[in-house]
Parts: sequence; C-alpha cells; structure tokens
Amino acid sequence: MAIRIADYYGGHFRRVLLAAGAAIVVGLIILHVIFMAINLPLSVTIGLLVVIAILQVIGLFIVIRFALEPLDIITRAITHISRQPHSTTPPNVNLPSYIRTGLRDVVQTVYDTSLAGTVSSGQASDIADILPCGVIGLNSAQQVIYHNNRAPVTLTSRDQYVMTLQFPMNNLLTDWLENAIDNKVTDIKIWTNIPDADPDRPERKVYDVIALYEKDSSSGIETRVVTFDRTLAYQESQNDVDFISVAAHELRGPITVIRGYLDVIIQELRPKLDVEQQVLMDRLDVSASRLSDYINNILNVSKFDRKHLRLHLKEDMLANVIAAVSDDLTLRAKTQQRVLTFSIPEKLPTIAADKNSLTEVLSNLVDNAIKYSHNGGQINVTAGIDGNFVFCSVEDHGIGIPPAVASNLFEKFYRSHRTSNHVVGTGIGLYISRAIVESHGGKIGVTSKEGEGSMFTFHIPIYSTVADKLRSGHNDNQGIIRTSSGWIKNHSKIGG
Repeated sequence: MAIRIADYYGGHFRRVLLAAGAAIVVGLIILHVIFMAINLPLSVTIGLLVVIAILQVIGLFIVIRFALEPLDIITRAITHISRQPHSTTPPNVNLPSYIRTGLRDVVQTVYDTSLAGTVSSGQASDIADILPCGVIGLNSAQQVIYHNNRAPVTLTSRDQYVMTLQFPMNNLLTDWLENAIDNKVTDIKIWTNIPDADPDRPERKVYDVIALYEKDSSSGIETRVVTFDRTLAYQESQNDVDFISVAAHELRGPITVIRGYLDVIIQELRPKLDVEQQVLMDRLDVSASRLSDYINNILNVSKFDRKHLRLHLKEDMLANVIAAVSDDLTLRAKTQQRVLTFSIPEKLPTIAADKNSLTEVLSNLVDNAIKYSHNGGQINVTAGIDGNFVFCSVEDHGIGIPPAVASNLFEKFYRSHRTSNHVVGTGIGLYISRAIVESHGGKIGVTSKEGEGSMFTFHIPIYSTVADKLRSGHNDNQGIIRTSSGWIKNHSKIGG
C-alpha cells in the first residue's frame, strides 16, 4: 500500500524511536549480565565495561545515522538538481526499504517540482498572468484548481470556478477527458473556434483551445487547458455568414417564383413534351430545388450560430420522414446517373421529430452521396434501432474520405482541398445537418474508407424515451438536448 507523503515523517519518527529503544534495551541486558557476574576479576570487569561503552557509542552512531538518512537523501537530491557546482551523486531511491517507507515518493516529488519549474508558486502565478493566453488547471475530479487572469472561467454561487467554454456537442472536452482517463497515460487535444458565450452577448470571445492530460500528476493538476483568444480572426468568418445570410434572404423570393413557374410549366406542358424535353424539365426542377435547399441551409446556419434553432418535436415515424422526400431524392439521383434505394424496416419505434428539419438532413446526406459517387453508383438508405435511438444511414460506394478529413466534415464551411475544385457545394450542408440532429437530442457521424465509399449515420431518440420531458416542455426541444446547462449551450462546463 502506498504511503502518503504527509505521513512519512510520523512513520520515520516512530522507526527512530524503535531503533533507539532497541539500543537501550541491548545495553541494559549487557549491564545486567555483568552485574550477575560481579565476582569476575577486576581487569575482566573493566574490559567488559569498555566493550559495552564502545558498543553503546556504535549503537548511538547507528541510530543517529538511521535518523538522519532521509535528510541526507533529500539533501543529495536537492543538490543534484540545484544550479550550484557540486560533485554529489544522485541518490538511488529505488531500494526496497525506501519504496516501503515512502521515502522514494518524497524524493520523487522534489524532482517533479523541479521539472515543473524552478520558480516559486508566487513567481509562477505572476508569469502565468502576463502570458498572452489563458491557463487553467484541473485536478483528477475535473475541478478548476488553478487559472490565470486571462482564463475563460467564472465563479459560481458555490464559490467554485468553472470554465465557460462552449464545446461542440459532438466534440466535448468531457468526452475526450473521460476517454483519456480510461485509456491513456498522457494525451493532447486541440479545438478551434470555441466561444465562451452566446453570439448575442457583447462580451463574447472565441478561442482556440489546447488540452493536455497527465495521469496521476504529482503536482495535483492532471489536465492543463490553454486558451488563445481568436475573437477578431473568427469575427471575419462571422461577418461572411452575416453577408451571405442577407444575400440568401434576397434570393429566396426570386427562387420561389422560379420554382412556382416551373411547377406550372411542367404540369401544363408535360403531355406535349417528348422524352428529351421531359428530362430537361426534370433537371431544371431538380436544380431549382437544390438551389432552394442551398438558400435554406445558409439561413439555417445563421440561425444556428445565434442559437435560435429551437424545435417543437412531435411523435412521428422515420418512414414518414423518408417518404416525404423519397420521390424527390430518387429523381435527383436519377438525373445524376446514380441509383438510390431505400430499405426501411416496417416496425421501427416512433421518434421525436421535427419532420421538415429531418427531411433536410436526409436530403443533405443523399446530395452528399450523389456528389461523391461515380456514375451508375449505388446509394443505399437504411434504418434500424440502436439502444434508445432509431438510426438512419446513407451509404455510397464512391471516392471515400481520408481519416484526416473525416474529423472536420461537420465544421462550418469546411471543404477538403482534394474535392473543392471539382465538386460543387457550400461546405455547410453537413454542418447544418449536425445542428438539426443535435437539436433533436441525437448524434451524427461518418465511417469511411478511402476509395471504397462512406456511410453517414444519424441517430434520433425513440419517442418513448423522451416523451415525459417533451410533454413537460410543451414539445420544446430544450429538455432533451445533450448539454450541461441550458439549451444548445454545449458548455461542457468543468469545475463545479
């Protein structure tokens, strides 16, 4: 069993007392033997007394050496790591007796403290405060036990500091940290574009974040979080969203008119058109629908960025969601020389859904599969049950996704440099799909093998698992979103 460093002195003091007591007892026994043999010649008696005195001095020396041994070991360790010139050899603290008594842990703490820094805690705090970044230290219970003055933390009503960073729900700090604790000795993780407040807060800042984990750190800080304020840099991206959103609003009207005229023309003229003309009209209709979808995606991105993506969820069947867009999706695939099939079990549980939003997710995923498939390629839409969720998968057999790209696919405006030059798109379809699915209390992900194809899968909660929360909130999605506080807060708050 490990010895606490705080208990080492008490244990050593008891061992010294025991050794001193043993030396005294031995001396008394010898004296007793001499007095029992008092009739010995005087010269022999004097000789025995001299021997006893020598043994007592040796015993006292051994006891004193034993008592001062830890001081010698610790002094040699400190001398070894000091900046002063010396010829001292470092102590070997791996002896079984040192391990058993806990002396090795004491010396190791001296070394660890030296490696952590050669300045005092006050000096270290001063240095951390002048750094151009935030520094946060978490203990093994994921509580904030240190932070400098630039760290994004706040003091709760319970006088505890917590981080205010709003991590994405599919990429939470807590999820990474739990995996590191279970499977790693050390680990590192980087996040970009992490805000500390909702967009409507004037004091809102946006950070790039680095977290470093070290199991059983002797300093007591197992996780170090470093934040870099990138608010101004990311503001440019937000300004782009604002500009695009205004443009999208202006375009929505003309596109609606165009689609309306196309519907009338197709309905009135189809009987008079030959096959090639009908195909042409179908392609025009599909293109107009896709343009309309792009505009809706852009507007939804703007809403999601401002945390306005609040949904009212109702009990529905996934089959109904798919049926609402299956004909349109099949036509889209056909005009692009792809084959789209649906395989949906009949008796799936009902889900908590906003039907229109989920049709947009399915449309985005199928459009994505069409873009990255080959002519004549097969695209399969399947569904099933996974625990408390109903899942829907869209699988293609196209070009696939490199592992380095897959982790970024659901970020806003992300497009791989390998495909951006020859595949059209805005880079926000998957981002808004993630937003919609997470706003349902679900999750979305991808598995892929480069050169063989990809499978995108989203999970939506089974209605019976969230029915009580929905009814108590008048079908509002606030109560079922996976967060630590509030709706779509994504805080992954740590420290409370």
